[in-house]
Amino acid sequence: MRRGESLLLPTLFVLLVGALLLLPFLGMALFHSKGEPREAIVAVSMLQSGDWVLPVSNGDVIPYKPPLLAWCIALFSLVFNGGVVTEYLSRLPSALALIVLTTWTFRFFARRTGDKRRAVMAAVVMLTSFEVYRAGMACRVDMLLTLFMVGSFYALYGYWERGMKGFPLLAVLMMSGAMLTKGPIGILLPCAVVGLFMLVRGVNFWSAAWRLALLGVCALVLPSIWYMAAYTQGGEEFYRLAMEENIGRLTGTMSYDSHVNPWPYNLLTVVLGMLPYTLLVVMGLFGERWRELWQSARGGVRQLWDRFRAMSAAEVFTAVCVVAVFVFYCIPKSKRSVYLLPIYPFLAWWMAGYALHLVKRGSRAVKIYLWTICVVALLAYVAYVVVQAGWFPYGVLKGRHALENAMMVTSLYNHDSWVAWLGVSVSAVAAAVSLTLWRRRASEAWPATLISLYCLYVAFGCTYQPGVLNAKSDKAIAREVERVQPQGPIYAHVATDMLRFFSVDFYTGDRVKPFELTNPEEGVMLVGVQDARTWLPANADKYDFYLLKHFPTRSPDIRQDVLLLRFRTKQQ
Repeated sequence: MRRGESLLLPTLFVLLVGALLLLPFLGMALFHSKGEPREAIVAVSMLQSGDWVLPVSNGDVIPYKPPLLAWCIALFSLVFNGGVVTEYLSRLPSALALIVLTTWTFRFFARRTGDKRRAVMAAVVMLTSFEVYRAGMACRVDMLLTLFMVGSFYALYGYWERGMKGFPLLAVLMMSGAMLTKGPIGILLPCAVVGLFMLVRGVNFWSAAWRLALLGVCALVLPSIWYMAAYTQGGEEFYRLAMEENIGRLTGTMSYDSHVNPWPYNLLTVVLGMLPYTLLVVMGLFGERWRELWQSARGGVRQLWDRFRAMSAAEVFTAVCVVAVFVFYCIPKSKRSVYLLPIYPFLAWWMAGYALHLVKRGSRAVKIYLWTICVVALLAYVAYVVVQAGWFPYGVLKGRHALENAMMVTSLYNHDSWVAWLGVSVSAVAAAVSLTLWRRRASEAWPATLISLYCLYVAFGCTYQPGVLNAKSDKAIAREVERVQPQGPIYAHVATDMLRFFSVDFYTGDRVKPFELTNPEEGVMLVGVQDARTWLPANADKYDFYLLKHFPTRSPDIRQDVLLLRFRTKQQ
């Protein structure tokens, strides 16, 4: 970037693009998986109990992760909603984290490469990669952790640029935030990845090692305050949980299997996570000049290494971050797609570069890609119109989950408002205009593709996703339970130890308690159909049970149909 050239306007543009895509639609979808309410209920417990260190929710559950996400949710709820936690406020920390990361990613690449166009493109590509977008719209720790982790990479890179002089306070705070979000990995991984980059760039091993070790120790100070307070309060139970979630998950010695997958799973999740941009890569490969690429790749490992070293420092840094983080997360038995979120900003930089390479060549792949995105947007609009007009052929839904699928279609039908229609209409209009005006030349087709894709995500966030997935939510169960039991505890039995009725607990204000915790004399309770087949007969000599309602669709929390029962002891 030329001296004196301002990044203010493009920074504001990227910031606005992220905010408009995420913030208006955070509360549209109900909680429809066990993960989101499990995190949100920790904040509810904090606000209700006043315990901001290690609150107990669901009657007997202490948090599985450090509390930074819950602290953010609780604070937002206090400031904006009188202490009441909602879906919107629960997802707000993730959305803000993604907006900040998108803007920071643009500025990082624009300042170090001078290519503002590619930097803006990389920021938009990262924002609209499906795995990143999904994490930014969810009440989970993953996007907050990604901000702190990638922020640590960026800040430590700046520290290296300055010749490792001074004290990188921002890097230390980023690593502290990462540890308070997920655990010690938030300090270990940034130090290891940036340390590897320093070695590649010729920094003396011991010089890099002692400095990074010192920064890691400094980053431990703030999290250690919470860890000591939590251990004082939770004792051995907290210690065992912390060791299992951090050391056991990394070494594969957990007491239960958690997301156990082979290493190719990580490769598959990245390919799927970068959708829809991986489609562009596939299309582009058909038009590449393979003979030229083969000739340029000849020369052996030594020549490839020399070419790698000859790249700019920022590009070497992106490559090291991608490879190091990917390889690291191939080691543990536990593998999830969100673990690899820290590599997406760097993959987006290379994806933007490849797109510009195709545009420069005038590749037909760009125009075909535009057609693909626009046709998907138009077909989605047509499907929405068909559902709203009542023309959907429900008879085609067959099999085990036909009822659930029918309920999702019905939910989409009921998701009918001017906002929903505006979202899908903007997407359809953008697609139609793009195909009409900008399909001819690759230089026009690529910006049109990004605009059409952005509008499709808007429609997805405000209409398609909540319209379909709200049918999976347990909120309807919670409302029925509240009608039957307006106050007091709600009991539940779940045979699988790690599962709870997290969604019902959230929507009823943390009133759900394990039946076995108190063995109450009377009340109402929830139990899955499969669990009820063994548990009810086992307790029939002590209790009388009365069926109040059968909810015929699977709960996302316990993966069973749910029964609402009233019970009382025999002597009553």
